[in-house]
Amino acid sequence: MDDKARKKKERRQQRMRQRLAQQQAQQDGDEEPRVTAIVTLDVSIARAPPEPLRIELFGDAAPQSVAYFSKLATNSLRAECSDADEDPGAVARVQTSRRMGERACLDAQGVDVGFANSQLWRLVPDKRVDFGRVDSSFSARVPPTFAEETNALRASAKGNVSVKRGGGAFEFTVAPANSPGLDREDLVVVGRVAPADLPFLDALNAIPTKKDLVSIGDVPPLGKSFARACEYSSPDPTCAQFKPLKRVVVSGVSVA
Repeated sequence: MDDKARKKKERRQQRMRQRLAQQQAQQDGDEEPRVTAIVTLDVSIARAPPEPLRIELFGDAAPQSVAYFSKLATNSLRAECSDADEDPGAVARVQTSRRMGERACLDAQGVDVGFANSQLWRLVPDKRVDFGRVDSSFSARVPPTFAEETNALRASAKGNVSVKRGGGAFEFTVAPANSPGLDREDLVVVGRVAPADLPFLDALNAIPTKKDLVSIGDVPPLGKSFARACEYSSPDPTCAQFKPLKRVVVSGVSVA
């Protein structure tokens, strides 16, 4: 095992020890996490009138991660433009598209990133519902990073809402059912779907998806660098894997 792999394993083991200690402390205290704010996503399915999906945030459980999520919810996250590095293996059409995206990003650099007009971009039935694929005008933005946090809450519990630990992704994941696989990802829980809105989460989970390309194990985690959509001649088969067959858009967001 090389030094990089060993350090990664040590960090993973340390996070596991911290999580177990926090779980034990929570069990001893038997306390529910305190709801510090509520984000309401106005979610439209196939252009139908939007319905609310309310997310209760746990600001004490992961302060920096919740602050990051809240900035996206208020369309106020500052994110810089990426450099459109030349890829000798990409066809000219793809290179041109990337350069155009970078120019568009620089022209709108003063506009902050947020969940308004974002999409539910991946849905693995009973496993995960991935929101937060931000508007295409932000496609060349680089998600900020911050110090990693951990808590005793399980990403796998139905209704729990998680983000990538330490930032580096605009997207977030909701567990539509008890999904143990999410606990093995580098996620931290920032909140949960309000109990009254769990039936709407069930309806989202029932939307048919495109799932004829690769296996579930091949689907990349949040923050993975992969195409926003299937680029011309793209060799990456995961670009459309588990994409909902009905367009699901967050038409508006509010925080209370």
